[in-house]
Amino acid sequence: MVYTNAHRLFLQILSSKRYLLGPEVKSIHEKCCAKFNVSADNLQEFVKEINAELEQIHLVIRKSIQEDYTSDIQCFVLVNLFDNDATRMNSTFTPQELALFRKVIEAIVQSGDGSILITEAINMAFNLEQRLKIGESEALIDRLVQDGWLLQHTGEEKILSLSALSTAELQTYLEEQYEDIIFKCFFCKLISFKGYKCPQCNLKVHRQCGRKFWTKKGNESASCPECAAAWSHVDIDFPRKRSKNHD
Repeated sequence: MVYTNAHRLFLQILSSKRYLLGPEVKSIHEKCCAKFNVSADNLQEFVKEINAELEQIHLVIRKSIQEDYTSDIQCFVLVNLFDNDATRMNSTFTPQELALFRKVIEAIVQSGDGSILITEAINMAFNLEQRLKIGESEALIDRLVQDGWLLQHTGEEKILSLSALSTAELQTYLEEQYEDIIFKCFFCKLISFKGYKCPQCNLKVHRQCGRKFWTKKGNESASCPECAAAWSHVDIDFPRKRSKNHD
């Protein structure tokens, strides 16, 4: 298939949003193809054709996983390959803002479950060499959420975690800075902060990837796909098997 207006429209929408969640990707792909009478049979090939065009301007559409507070969602992220992670961050934030953002990233990575309280993030302004006012810190955290760098879960307490945009755009930075404590999913090879971790061999899997694997294998409980250790710390509602005598 040649590069068409359907591809251009899809890229335009993705560029404006920075990343698209799984359900959005499928819907937008189908609408773009319908508008210009292009086959929508193969999304993967469609994105591959866009990426072939993007090579010359050092952009790429990458798959990523949005690890929300309760679930994982596959998504597509438009990533800039021309600037390195440090350059991109420096051009986006002032030195003080960048210092705070890095402290927030560090706290999330080191948290153990990929999340911190929003109050903890805001109060990090006091720990900077050049302190930010609390109001400025609050404004920056709000901006990071609005711009898609951070996810905010609002329950009894407001909680922050890294978005798929952050893990995709800042992948090299995260791997270089936190090489010893960052884990990649055994199945999809993408960074996971909230996934299930094996207590025996430290292997990690995204919640979504693990559920797919165990369900496909017909498991009735979770276990490590590498060392087969039982994961009693993982509680999953597996689909009930149909009885042989079920009509």
